[in-house]
Amino acid sequence: MKFKFIITLCLLSLLTLPSHPFAQPKDTGRIYKVAILPFLIHSQENLDYLREGINDILTSRITVEGRIIVIERTVVERALWEMRPMRLDETVAKEAGRRVGADYVVLGSITKIGNYISLDARLIPITDDKPPLGAYTQHKGIDDVMTKIGDFAQDIGFRILGRRAMAVRPGDPGKSHILRPGREIGRIDPEGLGFKKSQNLPFEVRGLDIGDVDGDKKNEVVAMDRHNLYVFKYDGERLSLFRKIEIGYHHNLLTLDVMDVNRNGVSEIIVTSVVEDNLQSFIIEYEQGEFRVITRKSDWFYRVLEHPKEGSVLMGQQMGSDGLPTGSIYKMVWKGKSFEKGPKIPFPSGTKIFGLTLADIRGKGKPELLVLDDRDHLKIISSDGKVVWRSTSRFGGTNIYYDTKKKKEEGGRPHESPPWRVFIPGRILVRDLDGDGVPEVIINRNELGSGTIFKRLKTYESGEIYNLVWEDTGLMTNWKTREIQGYIVDYQLKDVDGDGNEELVVAVALPEEEGSKLLQSTKYMSHILFFKLF
Repeated sequence: MKFKFIITLCLLSLLTLPSHPFAQPKDTGRIYKVAILPFLIHSQENLDYLREGINDILTSRITVEGRIIVIERTVVERALWEMRPMRLDETVAKEAGRRVGADYVVLGSITKIGNYISLDARLIPITDDKPPLGAYTQHKGIDDVMTKIGDFAQDIGFRILGRRAMAVRPGDPGKSHILRPGREIGRIDPEGLGFKKSQNLPFEVRGLDIGDVDGDKKNEVVAMDRHNLYVFKYDGERLSLFRKIEIGYHHNLLTLDVMDVNRNGVSEIIVTSVVEDNLQSFIIEYEQGEFRVITRKSDWFYRVLEHPKEGSVLMGQQMGSDGLPTGSIYKMVWKGKSFEKGPKIPFPSGTKIFGLTLADIRGKGKPELLVLDDRDHLKIISSDGKVVWRSTSRFGGTNIYYDTKKKKEEGGRPHESPPWRVFIPGRILVRDLDGDGVPEVIINRNELGSGTIFKRLKTYESGEIYNLVWEDTGLMTNWKTREIQGYIVDYQLKDVDGDGNEELVVAVALPEEEGSKLLQSTKYMSHILFFKLF
């Protein structure tokens, strides 16, 4: 009964959500018809009520007055009865769709094993030359699955109609910029944009970046675990280890950036590291066939900022007496032999160096700050320090952290309080990937396995990379990757294979033992995914 009650609440909340407003559809004279086939249910329980609820959610969320209609269920069921198929697969779905005059057909299944429920659904085109759209997810409990159904319904509208952002950009008065329809990157079927997966790496990747670190005019893939750096060559199919750089087991490596910030033609490897309870960050450069430390035991947190006007800028922020990033953020400048503190970067007071970037996201003609707060919500902060937008969803979550004894729990006694755990938020990337003048935010979203963020533990089981664009009042999903099993540790957008196009490169960590809970196993393996975006 409790399970059915939760179902009812989920259905009520999803059915009351408004459909996505579509502006300027591609073909204003055409009305699209969608047939929703009965979802297959694989369960020892009677879940017919769940099938009915899914149909109701899809019908209400897909329907767009005067643009998309959902064919009546009785008409679809009559066509299937007349066909009497032995199994309900894509071929049967297309034939049923043709019989009822549909342009698209929705086919799916729900599987319940114990407390876990998985969804597998597809939108299949019949009259349009478009790739299928898929949705797959698995969760403990019904809430997230039903939310995924609602998201899938919205994605169906994106796929069928497309959408346009009406923001007017400076220097281009009166012109609206067309955005590509919402889509899923990394489909494994031939019609979709696919990806390649590296061989398994026998360590837990904790950072990733790409750049020409040996001066051969080709980019290398640089990864790190907690104590070592790894430089790989990538030939478009496989990673080959070029050099392993052992840093030392006393180090806790936190962030990795690869960028030619001193402008000498070779990218530096820039690492933030903590030893015991103090910063000992360092910068490595390739000289005369060897990787040499050019900045060592630095008491700065480091991060590279892609500044919209100045290009790649190395930022630095110091550790306060409480063990946290504190004070102003400075531009670190090359002084011939090392990087030293340069001018202050005019960020609002209290800004922390990790999980931030600058971009003219809202088309106001000047850069604004994008930042992840302590609860992993993405915020846009105007130049005068005001929060102009905050996401309801969490983004940027990682399990990269350091512990400090310099900060204590409020009211706790020194000998009783555990060390304060400081989590490092992920990257925020901004690109105009399709060259339409509209900046796009690329950011990770890891799925919490437990459903709760604990102070000292974050358990992630899967994740996605989102591409967000500004539309009128907020950042909206432009596209996202397929759901990735495992924990997304780090990612970059750079030309990794030398073909002149940027790829989305994603580092994923998994427990080594199959079936073990992520972050509760002591051994990890990793792999790297290479997504083609166009």
